[in-house]
Amino acid sequence: MTADRDSVDRPATNEELIRLFGILSHDLKSPIFAIDGFSELLISDYVEKLDEEGQDFLRRIRSSAQYMKRVLDDMSHLVKLVSRPSMPRAIPLKEVVEEVILKHNYAIEEGGVKVEVPAELPVVNADPEKIREAIGALLANALFFTDRPKGERKVTIECTRQNDDWRVCVRDNGIGIDPRYIQQVFELGGMSKLDKARGGGPGYGLYMAKRLVESHGGTLTAESVPGEGSSFCFTIPA
Repeated sequence: MTADRDSVDRPATNEELIRLFGILSHDLKSPIFAIDGFSELLISDYVEKLDEEGQDFLRRIRSSAQYMKRVLDDMSHLVKLVSRPSMPRAIPLKEVVEEVILKHNYAIEEGGVKVEVPAELPVVNADPEKIREAIGALLANALFFTDRPKGERKVTIECTRQNDDWRVCVRDNGIGIDPRYIQQVFELGGMSKLDKARGGGPGYGLYMAKRLVESHGGTLTAESVPGEGSSFCFTIPA
């Protein structure tokens, strides 16, 4: 009886939680693929039998199914990334930033966003995949939370030396955050709770960015002025 009670009371390990997420992700993908596949067939073969409103509903169903698949893929990748030990090496930060910008190029062009990057950035000692995902999450957040017209949106990436650290900042001129809630943005679902009008937005990006930065021994902080923009800055030990 004691052994059984110990087994029940024992908290799940990280490895068990990761395995559980993998199983759940796999099980969820099957119905999502079915919804996506059948909705595609309906759009291609039966769309003329639906009125304009019905066609719109069908397109929304397929779009939502594809979004769910992307979220599951992203989360599966990020959970594995956060859980594994960091493998730092010397990497040119400029190359990492350029890769991140290229990945988000569609959103940048569609939003008419001006992205400013210094001509020179240092070589840093970091895990390339983890630091790329962290910067990507900060850039995605900046691109999402803005009300400014196309052509007036701006994101600036900066890097300065601060004692024994490199300090990397992603600054935007978006909607900003009420200072009372600044720490909530790093919680799971934090940004979703603060801006439901946009459909929630990325609910895990800033949380993951913070975890990835901290796995390097760094810190991630935020400063913001409502209506003027936000600055997210993290440190990497130099």
